[in-house]
Amino acid sequence: MAESKMVVVALLLVALVMASSTVPAADALCFTDCYSRCANGQVGNVACSNMCSQACIVPKTLPDGTDLASLYPGGGK
Repeated sequence: MAESKMVVVALLLVALVMASSTVPAADALCFTDCYSRCANGQVGNVACSNMCSQACIVPKTLPDGTDLASLYPGGGK
């Protein structure tokens, strides 16, 4: 009986770890997928970029207040 409880707990832990690891991967692909569908092959489509940034909630600053644009050369201008 104790073995079956341990197996159930182990399976639940594995399921929990798998579920928690797939969410960030899906979020990371949100902007790319949204932009490719919206822009339809165009590069530099500002309207699609803005819409997908809002839809996918792309942060403009890090939790410590660092502006993400300052992390890329030429992005802070």
